[in-house]
Amino acid sequence: MDNRAAIQKGLDHLASRLNPYFAAALTDELGGLPWTAVLTELDRAKGYTPRQHSSGDLQAQLRLLTERLGKLGFPFDDPTRTVSVLGGELRIVRNRWAHNDDFSSLDVWRALDFVVRLLSHLGDHEGTTTAEILRTDALSRVVAESGLTETTVSPTETEDGGEHVEPDKAVLERDGHIETPTIGEQRLEFEQWIVVPAGDIAVLDDLPKKIAKEAVRAVAAEIVEYEGPIQLDRLASLTAQSFGVSRLYDARSRKLIYQIKMLDCEVDSEKFVWPARIDRATWTEFRPNSSSISRPFDEISPVEIANAARFILRGGPMEIDQLETSVLRTFGRRRRSPMIKNHLQKSLKYAQSVGFLRVDRDRYIGTTNE
Repeated sequence: MDNRAAIQKGLDHLASRLNPYFAAALTDELGGLPWTAVLTELDRAKGYTPRQHSSGDLQAQLRLLTERLGKLGFPFDDPTRTVSVLGGELRIVRNRWAHNDDFSSLDVWRALDFVVRLLSHLGDHEGTTTAEILRTDALSRVVAESGLTETTVSPTETEDGGEHVEPDKAVLERDGHIETPTIGEQRLEFEQWIVVPAGDIAVLDDLPKKIAKEAVRAVAAEIVEYEGPIQLDRLASLTAQSFGVSRLYDARSRKLIYQIKMLDCEVDSEKFVWPARIDRATWTEFRPNSSSISRPFDEISPVEIANAARFILRGGPMEIDQLETSVLRTFGRRRRSPMIKNHLQKSLKYAQSVGFLRVDRDRYIGTTNE
């Protein structure tokens, strides 16, 4: 069996075990609906272009494990976020497999190890036993090739603290015309991508060789899907962390950014990367977050900030300072550093340019059109 076939066998096995697991685990919440209904509602809540989801599709299954499901939260996880981390690792593997990337014997062993650990954590003993047989076979090939190495996880960098700021409860309620009864009507807050190991620094050193660029693009694509719209430098940094690099220098950053721009994603004039399934011109969502979330204010798209301002103004006109304070609080900010001031003003000017709001003396007035 070649490496790609071994990967496929492991992923197919995982998909076959997850489908009935989800159906059983979510019986009470679904009320007779297929579990894919949760993803359909999640797409609506995110403003994604509609897509049909198959219960046997591993990509859909891994989304259910790694994304917050509205009021259901992370129903398969524990406080250590083990399932989310393993699911994130497997999202990258599946992405690489779907794009016909090449895999080494070590890649195969690592992928099958993720499958074993995930099924074991979910309590699927029968599924774990089968996956362990596949993993053992993969390990034998790695040892035979003398290519066994270790990888280390670079922890996600967090923003410095300060006073804790929570978004106002009003911004956490979405428009009622988007029906999502299973996951709830609460607006989806910003969720950080959990950095998972996808290789070591040697992969970045090998750019732009074929195997290296495939590995890098697979990681970046999953991060865009999870966090997008995402600032380009943030995406490059998170991608680098997946390969054990916590600090990016200019030369390596340029190489990563070049690979990111080769993805099927839009990079706008403000250097934000958009998932293919979001139409930037019609997207009206925004993702509130508290100050405990590691997303600097200037790493939030002006489009997202403008959408928040427009939503806040639905309650009526507001004094300029009042609106600015409300917008900052929506994204976990209270203090106005020069960087925050500049990015806020840029975002509100963008909101004016697209007709989301206008200034009348000392007040902001929002538009009423959808």
